[in-house]
Parts: sequence; structure tokens; C-alpha cells
Amino acid sequence: MNCGSINPVLGAIDKENGEFWVENPFQLAQHDENLSAYEKNRLFLNNGKMEFVDASFCSGADLDSDSRSAVVSDFDLDGKPDLLVGSAGGGALRLFRNTFPDENNWIRLRLQGTTSNRYAIGSRVVLQVGERKIVRDLFPVNGFQGQSPCELLIGIGKSDFIDQLTIRWPTGAMQSYQKLPSDQTYRITEEKKPW
Repeated sequence: MNCGSINPVLGAIDKENGEFWVENPFQLAQHDENLSAYEKNRLFLNNGKMEFVDASFCSGADLDSDSRSAVVSDFDLDGKPDLLVGSAGGGALRLFRNTFPDENNWIRLRLQGTTSNRYAIGSRVVLQVGERKIVRDLFPVNGFQGQSPCELLIGIGKSDFIDQLTIRWPTGAMQSYQKLPSDQTYRITEEKKPW
């Protein structure tokens, strides 16, 4: 099968937009060039209909920098996830506070293992909220040069409380709680069991 030859035609180098060319990639440092891209960051908003809307510009998160790490956490403890962004080559860390209007409730869980690992990584949490069953596994998000905190922030809609919270610890041990008020942070320690 002959697919013919492929001869890509390169356009002119746009030096104003940071484009460059070197014959040998090992010569990048000699030419004082690098492959870091200064592309605008993107932030997408879930519209609740299985679609995402580009909210980069209106959020202010569309920085023109070489961003490498993003950490998602509720830094101001208002029940809404915020965003911390770090860029390559140092410079300021940028914190984007989530000010999106929201009337929904939430629960924050900070688990501590005793027989399991201290941070309870690998725990499974099941919330029963009315007819809804919400399942979350505790695995802190690791990105390049950043890690989100080892906690769970779970939205529960309009409900004022959780009917039942069940934790399955990494050891397989189970703990359950009923009728927990929403908009609270709960620190739960694994019950020690004789094995």
C-alpha cells in the first residue's frame, strides 16, 4: 500500500507571537529559547446539562502565563471550591476565589485513619440524601507540581441534612452516622477495632 510521500509545508515563523525554530532541539539553550508555552489558561463551567461553558475570560483565570499547577480547594471555607494556580519560572501564585452565586448546600469531610493510613486515602464515603445516593472516594488530586488537600467537599443540593453517611475505611471497617446537618465540616476519626 503506497500512501505517497508527506511533505509538510511550514509557514513563516511568527516571532512576534513567540514562534522560533532550531535545527537541533539540543540547541535550545544555546539559542536562549525554551519550549514553555504562554497560552491562555482555560476555565470551564458545568452548566448542569452534561455540557461545559468556557468561562475563562469572565473568571479572570485566562492568564497569559506558563501555568503548570492547579490546586482545587475551598480556601475561604464557604463550601465552594476555589482555584490556586502556579506558573513555571516562579512568580506569584494566583488564587481565584469562587464567587459564583449558589444556594445549594454542602458537607466537608476530613477523615483520619487509625488502623488505616493516617489520611484515610482510599476510603469510600456514601451519602444518602433523600432519594439521592452520592458516592465519593478519597483520593487527593495530584497534578504537576501541586496536590489538593486530603478532604472531601460534597455538594448535596437543597437538602438541609444528610440522612445517612457511611464510611468504608481502607481496612474495610465501616462507620455510619445519621441526620447530619449540612454546611458543616466534619472531622471523623476511624474507630479502633480489635482485629
